Amino acid sequence: MYEQAPDGWHTAVLSADIVRNGHGGEGVRYLREDGTGIYQPSMDHRAVGPALVELFHELAAGERFRNVLAHLTLDAAGRFDAAARFNLRGANVGSTYTAVLRDGMPPESLDPEPVVADPSYAGDPDRSVALLRALDQADLNPPATEEAIAAAEAALGFPLPPDLRALYTVADGGGDDIMDGMRWLTLAELGNADLTSAPQPGGWTTRWDRVVLDAEPFDTVRRATGRPGWIPFAEDSDGNFLAVDLAPARLGRPGQVIRIGNSHSDGPEYVADSVTSLLAGAAADPDADVEPVVVGPLSLRPTAQAMRLQGAGIDSAPLAGLRHLRRLWSSGPIDLTPVRHLPVECLQIHPGSSLAPLAGHPTLRTLTLWPGAAPVTLAPLRDVPNLHGLALAGAATVTDLETIAELTGLWYLELSFDQWQRVRPALARLDNLHAVTLAGHPTARQAIEWRSFFDAGPHVTARLSRTATGQAG
Repeated sequence: MYEQAPDGWHTAVLSADIVRNGHGGEGVRYLREDGTGIYQPSMDHRAVGPALVELFHELAAGERFRNVLAHLTLDAAGRFDAAARFNLRGANVGSTYTAVLRDGMPPESLDPEPVVADPSYAGDPDRSVALLRALDQADLNPPATEEAIAAAEAALGFPLPPDLRALYTVADGGGDDIMDGMRWLTLAELGNADLTSAPQPGGWTTRWDRVVLDAEPFDTVRRATGRPGWIPFAEDSDGNFLAVDLAPARLGRPGQVIRIGNSHSDGPEYVADSVTSLLAGAAADPDADVEPVVVGPLSLRPTAQAMRLQGAGIDSAPLAGLRHLRRLWSSGPIDLTPVRHLPVECLQIHPGSSLAPLAGHPTLRTLTLWPGAAPVTLAPLRDVPNLHGLALAGAATVTDLETIAELTGLWYLELSFDQWQRVRPALARLDNLHAVTLAGHPTARQAIEWRSFFDAGPHVTARLSRTATGQAG
């Protein structure tokens, strides 16, 4: 960098994201004393990248690594400061950095274990067989044996509902669209889909504030994206399934049919009370006519569970009529008083909205403050018992940031670099944190320093300063 520097330079900066088989970044940026740049082709990212990749492979001493974030500044007097961190990579083109501190994620819902009001099966084996025989059976497989059905149930750990079990004595699956437009799975395929409720590690940036919504009719299906007792028996080509639900919610019935899969990340969809009803075409209609609730410019079904309010000056009082609301997004300041008595779990709001009505809120789990200059006070959050995630990087003026030290139940925290510096003395008290994010478009140097707040060991973070004479600084 020093030898290739152009005339008139004052400072040089190198930020690079080096992966095992490549590199990213801008190369070396040379700056004059007034801050204007000087382009030096011999030091662009294509020229310096290969050498950096080779260097960090040597530093890794044969150990595998995903990437290295490196930052170096050099001045015309030869003084430089260098820092690097293995396995720290930005998202959204470097605007955020996330570190997973420990395994595990919060449960998808805090709903209590239900007592099912009617634990009997709604399906009718004889009728389901008659309905199947009335359909085109050209593409169906031969019947399954009793031994094969029993073996499948043993492998699943659950008995099949009587009506679905009876269908397998007629055919072992088949048919491209025989099950409400989906292919009926064979017994051997029943246990192949992994639908246990276990979000994958590393997914904090997209999952920390997710909400699993209720299926309609309400209280029929457990709020989850997958769980033991959900047995897929039909599939489409997009990763979606029909499943029999053997572990329903309070008003559900064992053996009811639900939709789950890639198109149902917000939660399962109730289809019918049994496979028998599915074959009879008696699926549920969640869009029955209901009187709408009008909030600002929006006309909503009173069963709405998620909504967005765009703009300022919206009267939030009608929100009180949305008794099933779980997720609320507002770009402008709103009065949160109606939210006090709603089952809201996720709030994404303007910092001009007073948080006072949230004190003691029993279901609120995550809170995001959008960018804004309005001052905000966090004190009401002390009494929110189930708050597990907080994102404040957009709020320019948090008057009592030290309150975060009292929120010891947090699993996830997202702050700007300046906010993290202020909170750093209290990090030892936040010993339940599982993941943290640095947001607000930090520099690579800030990201490396921030990551050291959580484990400053020399084996993960390296920093070196030297003078022009080679003496350590």
